[in-house]
Amino acid sequence: LSLNGYSIAQCREHALMQRFFAVIELASAPFTPSVGPHNFVSTTFTPAKNFELTGPGTVGLSSHHGVHGNENENVQIKGVTFKDFEVGAVSLNNVKGLEIKNCDIPNNRQDVPILGSFSAALKIRPYLKRLLETNPDYSMTLGGTVKSVTDVYATLVSHIANVYKDVMQYGLIDQDAHPDEYQLYNNPNQVIDGPCYVFLVHGKGPAVGGFGEMQATDISALSNNVDILNNNAQNIKCFTNEVLATVVDGFVQNDARGAIMQFYNALDEVYIGMVETAGQYTYTGNANLDAQIMIGKALSQNLLGDNVLQTSTNSVGLPLVDWAEGNNPSFTPNFRCNGDSMHHVVKGSIMIRVEDCQGFNIKGNTIDDVEILSKGPVELCADFHKGASFLDGSDRMLADLRGISVAAVSAYDDSLSSGNDASSISHNTITNLKSQSANLIAGVDIQGFSEGVDIENNYVNLDATVGVVSDDKWVGLRIRQSASAIFVKKNNNFVQGEIQEDRRKLPEYHPRPAGETEWPNNGCPYGH
Repeated sequence: LSLNGYSIAQCREHALMQRFFAVIELASAPFTPSVGPHNFVSTTFTPAKNFELTGPGTVGLSSHHGVHGNENENVQIKGVTFKDFEVGAVSLNNVKGLEIKNCDIPNNRQDVPILGSFSAALKIRPYLKRLLETNPDYSMTLGGTVKSVTDVYATLVSHIANVYKDVMQYGLIDQDAHPDEYQLYNNPNQVIDGPCYVFLVHGKGPAVGGFGEMQATDISALSNNVDILNNNAQNIKCFTNEVLATVVDGFVQNDARGAIMQFYNALDEVYIGMVETAGQYTYTGNANLDAQIMIGKALSQNLLGDNVLQTSTNSVGLPLVDWAEGNNPSFTPNFRCNGDSMHHVVKGSIMIRVEDCQGFNIKGNTIDDVEILSKGPVELCADFHKGASFLDGSDRMLADLRGISVAAVSAYDDSLSSGNDASSISHNTITNLKSQSANLIAGVDIQGFSEGVDIENNYVNLDATVGVVSDDKWVGLRIRQSASAIFVKKNNNFVQGEIQEDRRKLPEYHPRPAGETEWPNNGCPYGH
């Protein structure tokens, strides 16, 4: 595909109403079979091979990615401008042979009007519509009032329509005209409220879990032969909205499409959809919660019938339903932290992330002027996401920022020599990384059981006013304790210094965590 000086982008209307999107999708479906919130593969999954995208030209507005794919082979992206993407310019899982070269990233999208809660409203609507069609007289008590499916559906549709009209007219939600919609969906930071990258290369499956600790033992599940060369990224702003997940009987409460039931606004630090009085919690509801709970109850009664809507991710528990109906006054919400609106593990923001990869070269890239707008964590956690940090499950990386992060990576073959077989991070320039609430701002971060990587001729100056201070949040290069055979040459200039943690030995048995910590192949972990 030669852009030939042209631009290709999602329109504003579609970007608002379709919240998972790639301008260029390199497969017949965005997920491999049985992965993701919906089964997108009805027959055969067919990934693109031998694909080349060349500039000059622009891949523009996207509610998720510029280029996205799974299981691809021999992908080349050269001389392209990527801008106004929300999640990442390029995101590829289990790619065999990739070159991203001479691309320009002048900015990500910085006028995002809504939070992930608006996506939850969009996705639950078809389920309510189905319930209305099959059981038009269905009703239940919600927040002390008997509400019919007609009422709940009408309120949800009205909210969606009002947001659409406001955003199309003003670019944001009109707080005076639609205060309820503003409270539920308004994005105060105007950038994506979840994962934020420029380039993401990952092993098999979507990168929704924690950072990789141990490389997959199945070589077919590893990306390999990855070159990210001479690209320029600047003016990137990111923000992670931690969504506290309610846990009932050990299960995270998410709806039929995997969205978290949100009872707490971590931005304003207030309860939503419920009130607390003298330690007792009363359900008051809102458009999203009423819809999610009604569908959860209807599913427990097998009322949606045979239809194409998939419901396997629904985990709305009957104790929660009883409480919403006013029959369980002793109910107390317990919150699980470290997840976003889909309960993907919070990892902060990373400009270039390579993980579960054998053989890579990250060379000659410039990363400048990156700002993280996330606030610090709140203190209402009963426990933490099961797929979070391998070293510390309570490590909440909301505002953390990394210029280049590699994890569970290795040399081009089993040799760990520092010769031609080693992977390489070289000749990169990383400057002006800002995050007021961060615990860590790292220029280059080597994580997990990574081995066989050369680091040379890099210049990292995260903040011109900060030097080498051992106990602050800035570090030019960090090599975590699990990594080995990382060769750091003396010709690097890490203005904020280097940290190399004490080595931790590889355990005798070290498969990729699955089951208890993540779904197989790093699929969507709902913490069930």
